Amino acid sequence: MKIRDWKNHYNPILLLCIIVAFCAALWLMQIRIGIEKRNDTVEQVIDYQGILMLAQREGRDSGRLLEQFKEAGVTTLIVYDSTLEKLDREGRIAAMPGDVLQKAAFGIHRGAFDALLPLYEINPDAVYVAHGNDEDAWEETKEDLYLRYGADRIKTVSLNPEILEVRGDSRVLLEPDYRAKTPMMQAPLGLSVKELQEVQKAGFLAAIRPQNYLPYSRDAVNSLFKRVDRAGVQVTTYIPCGTDVIGYPQDIDYMGKMLSERNIRLGLLEHVTQLQFANFDGLDALLRSVNNNAVRVLNIDAQENSKLMMEDALRRWALADEERNIRVNYVRLFLKPQHAIDVIDLNLQYMRQITEQVKGRGYKIGVAGVFQKPGAEKSPSVNGNPGFNGSYNPARGMLLLVALGTWAALALYLGILYPEANGKKQYLLVIAGMLVTGFCLFMGRGLSVRQGLAFMSAVLYPVLSISVIMFLWEDIRSDDRSLTGILLTALWQLALAVGLSLVGATLNGSIMGDLRFLLEADIYRGVKLTFVMPVILTVLLFLRRYSIFPETTEGASGLFSQFAKICKTKLTLGHFVLLGVLLFAAYIFVGRSGHTGGVPVPAIEIKLRLFLEQVMYARPREKEFMIGHPAFFLAVYAAYRQAPNICKLVLVLGAVIGQGSLVQTFCHMRTPAMMSYIRALDGYLLGAGLGIIAVIVVSILMPYIKPWLRRFTVNE
Repeated sequence: MKIRDWKNHYNPILLLCIIVAFCAALWLMQIRIGIEKRNDTVEQVIDYQGILMLAQREGRDSGRLLEQFKEAGVTTLIVYDSTLEKLDREGRIAAMPGDVLQKAAFGIHRGAFDALLPLYEINPDAVYVAHGNDEDAWEETKEDLYLRYGADRIKTVSLNPEILEVRGDSRVLLEPDYRAKTPMMQAPLGLSVKELQEVQKAGFLAAIRPQNYLPYSRDAVNSLFKRVDRAGVQVTTYIPCGTDVIGYPQDIDYMGKMLSERNIRLGLLEHVTQLQFANFDGLDALLRSVNNNAVRVLNIDAQENSKLMMEDALRRWALADEERNIRVNYVRLFLKPQHAIDVIDLNLQYMRQITEQVKGRGYKIGVAGVFQKPGAEKSPSVNGNPGFNGSYNPARGMLLLVALGTWAALALYLGILYPEANGKKQYLLVIAGMLVTGFCLFMGRGLSVRQGLAFMSAVLYPVLSISVIMFLWEDIRSDDRSLTGILLTALWQLALAVGLSLVGATLNGSIMGDLRFLLEADIYRGVKLTFVMPVILTVLLFLRRYSIFPETTEGASGLFSQFAKICKTKLTLGHFVLLGVLLFAAYIFVGRSGHTGGVPVPAIEIKLRLFLEQVMYARPREKEFMIGHPAFFLAVYAAYRQAPNICKLVLVLGAVIGQGSLVQTFCHMRTPAMMSYIRALDGYLLGAGLGIIAVIVVSILMPYIKPWLRRFTVNE
């Protein structure tokens, strides 16, 4: 095609705008890649009480078992709130429900309530608490009881010895009752200074999971951090527990201030759907309060973990660290033997293999790394944790330049669809779009407009890349090209299409390249629509330029006349069968996208994914190498063999699915940018291989297909 013809379709000024935007996007992407590369440390975490209980059940020395887990790669132990039941079991205090105490014989419970039984009428709807063998635990328990339940529910019923009566739910449950609030014996109290110090003495870092205080008071937060400070331990992370964060609802900023002063990271537990986080009220507000000083945490649900075999669970950790920027591996222990391996040996082996795989992917083991703006290496450490240099946000001027590429792409598409809109109308659209974008960016964070720009890039660039290829096909005048020539042409044309789509992908990756997107606190919206819209826009573009009916013309009038003819077509049983097949394919195609489609993945596909994860650096997406790229090769073959336009349309739609999937990969901001680029390359290589096979098979079958194809197109 002559250069003049290209200028008629692709406005050079708009192309220049895209080049400028692409350069700005590359600049922002290299900053993002640097931020991601510096975040290279993974923290490995297990519940402290879980290890102690495992040692107790298996008759092992807890100190030695802790040492073995440390050698296996565990860096950090999680400390939860104490409970009356736990403290009583350890003998650090004495606690007993009123109804049990009422029935107790004189002298029960190590004599803790001897003074009370003969003198006081026991309330069955209360819990009684007295000294044990740990004076510090007694003082902490008293403080926690008043903070948790208030003075109006607590009464001192004996001064010598001191015994407290706490009115409320005195049940002791064997199984959790999720329909009601936890009874007092098993309800959270507060962190234990002794436990924190035991963790440090064993050579571990500490992470904390205290629950919010109901009713909340600032004194409760102060008490929490006084204990952390008094323990003198290195606390790396606060992971919320229960239903809300500490400080919710009215004092989240104060909680954020206390965390920031100690450089304690906020742990964001990844949701089971792998989309954002487990739902804690106030979590997003707390994340903003700590200026995004947070880490992504992976934890396998307890019920799921109980059903998993060790080798199945093992696959998740290092892969999640690399592909989803997980930086805290919160590992649950297995509680029953597997493969004739006892539980302690099983868990130690499990932990060692996780550590080996994480290190094998190039990560260090230590305090979890965080995303932060460049210059973090100059920030002093606080609380022993590496310094936090602040949240990274791309320069607004650079984002505005990137936006230029999206508006120019929209103007280009409309100019191809309606050539009469070329020139001044295209420029006016770009100017208006840039004014709106600039206003939103400079008046605030511009989240909505950035998500809109990302959506337009994800939708338009796959279509534009395919449109360039279709323009190349216009020079085809005969079907005499050899099969080898067609395959070589398809290879470079697919490479060109992938390269053009990557322009849009790079725009996307930079538009959403701030810390909140990297942490997935903000996410790309409209995933399912992103898969559908390129198909619709490509149909319009194809029908605008090609006629699928012999008697209709090309161009704008032809576009509407073809739609009119489609609407007037008499439906037969064959049409309904074809429509049913297409609807089923669309259901699978759209339903499998995102995280909540509900369409199950076949077992054979799961095995294929696992195989590709083993043999390739970044497993390509099925929509690219199994659908899009093979369809692209077949579309090139159809174009050079001058197949009917209806056949080319079907194949072109398959090809644009692959390009759309490629761009949409970059909308998953939790995935490192370099991995997304490599995934696109892997998809090209694998898809090209399958495409070559598909073309060879079709070429062999073509003598048998051609007669049927001619009859079909004539009838249609």
